[in-house]
Amino acid sequence: MSGRVAARCTTAYAVIADTMDIDSVLQEVTRIAESQLRVAGTDPAALAAGEAILVALEPALRLAASSLAEQAAAEISAQLPEHSVDVVLSEGHPMMVVRHAGGGGATINTEDLDARMTVRLPEDLKEHLETAASELGDSVNMFVVRALAGSTEALKRSSRSTFEGTIET
Repeated sequence: MSGRVAARCTTAYAVIADTMDIDSVLQEVTRIAESQLRVAGTDPAALAAGEAILVALEPALRLAASSLAEQAAAEISAQLPEHSVDVVLSEGHPMMVVRHAGGGGATINTEDLDARMTVRLPEDLKEHLETAASELGDSVNMFVVRALAGSTEALKRSSRSTFEGTIET
């Protein structure tokens, strides 16, 4: 992860940033350590110790990456008033989720979900909705209801306040 996080946040939607690629960092550390082990020559004890250190380093590096993601999330939260930034795990990799925290949002009566509406949409959008809902732990229906409620609430409050840009960390 670089020192810059590009983001687009609207008052109505959560923005999920790409996951951090920890595996490529671990591969690079392993590559560097293995090249240093070659300097040790053919000493079996040195090679065994080096391999043991590499195995022990992986969980420590994963924890360090998660800690860095949490620090970055705190910094981004400080720079985005009325937004919260959370770090969640997706398939073992940290991911930052940016949510609009201000205004309380729309109140949804989950007891009264009787109205029905048929919407035609592209297959790829349907897949994106399913993925986003799953990542937030919602059903697709509840995800869409929340998004629509948030959008209509945002339109009532303003002419669509948005943040676009790059956050320096």
